[in-house]
Amino acid sequence: MRNLELFSTAPVDHLLWSSKPCQSYLDASALELFTDFDTSRPIVVDTSTTAVGTLKIMEHTHSDMRLVVDKNDQFVGVITEQELLQRKLLVKAKENHVTINELLVTEVMIPRESLLALDYKQLEKAKVRDIVATLQESGLQHVLVVDRDTHHIRGLIAANDVQRKLYVSVEINQQPSFGKLYSASH
Repeated sequence: MRNLELFSTAPVDHLLWSSKPCQSYLDASALELFTDFDTSRPIVVDTSTTAVGTLKIMEHTHSDMRLVVDKNDQFVGVITEQELLQRKLLVKAKENHVTINELLVTEVMIPRESLLALDYKQLEKAKVRDIVATLQESGLQHVLVVDRDTHHIRGLIAANDVQRKLYVSVEINQQPSFGKLYSASH
């Protein structure tokens, strides 16, 4: 392992500001916003994890969404902070006749069958502005990207990543990401 030398920032007083205008970024490839699971490991939680345990993991890692996988790493659903709200967990625990600490993530997650996603082939041809419009129109904070030919979850686009890259607020009218879709479909 190599030790890197740290230096004082006392003589440094200027920030480097990107010269890339925001407007031109809207015309960039949508792939620039995409977290590709071919190059970045997906952030997952196992089906055997409790809901409370999942919430603690998400708080500790500052994430607001996790993919849920079974013991064979097969995708089974999505969990967001919205599904893990204390009041929702209490209601679900009561319905299932268990304590809140016994409630599994699978009992509160949004199942795979209830989710919508973008097709990777569409994404390859899309612009950042198309993604922003899709997120705004759908009210989604997150959208999965699938390769329909191979039946793989290829990646994810998150509204907060879009905001960070555009340096502007992207108004998403509805919350939560997957929760609204799940509620609407049931």
